[in-house]
Amino acid sequence: MIDPDIESWALARAHHIVLNEGLSLAKAAQDLDRKRSRSLVYELRKVITAAIVEAHAASFQSNGAER
Repeated sequence: MIDPDIESWALARAHHIVLNEGLSLAKAAQDLDRKRSRSLVYELRKVITAAIVEAHAASFQSNGAER
């Protein structure tokens, strides 16, 4: 079962990513701005990777605290 705190964190983080980077990317694509779209895809990858690393680190911390 997923810890409610982790689930809440993940939902909030995903919401933040979609609102910020996702909407910017959609706007650039709508404007047919290929250069900005490529740049924003890279930024979106960085943000998603950072969120995954953060979640992974938090899981190690919570597992260590349970021992």
